[in-house]
Amino acid sequence: MWLKLAEYIKEYKIKVVFEDGTERVINIKPFLNKSTNPLIKQYLDLNLFRKFHVEYGALCWEGNVFDISPEAIYRGDFDDVKTKKLKRKSQDKEIV
Repeated sequence: MWLKLAEYIKEYKIKVVFEDGTERVINIKPFLNKSTNPLIKQYLDLNLFRKFHVEYGALCWEGNVFDISPEAIYRGDFDDVKTKKLKRKSQDKEIV
């Protein structure tokens, strides 16, 4: 599954749209905070963070120094915590 569009929302949140029309709001800040790699950690600077783009279906920063696979985003690995909790609740209701 490839990304088609990525749009900055605020802080470290990005709205992404996949080729199949699936949309997600992702929050990259927890990932950046946990990283020990200085090349990734530098993107805690919002001026650098906001310079992302979609290339070959992936979310990329500065000439692919840092990128996030579309599969990880589609899977929900970067979903905003609030969004993820809401999805789990709705899934539980469907299962019951």
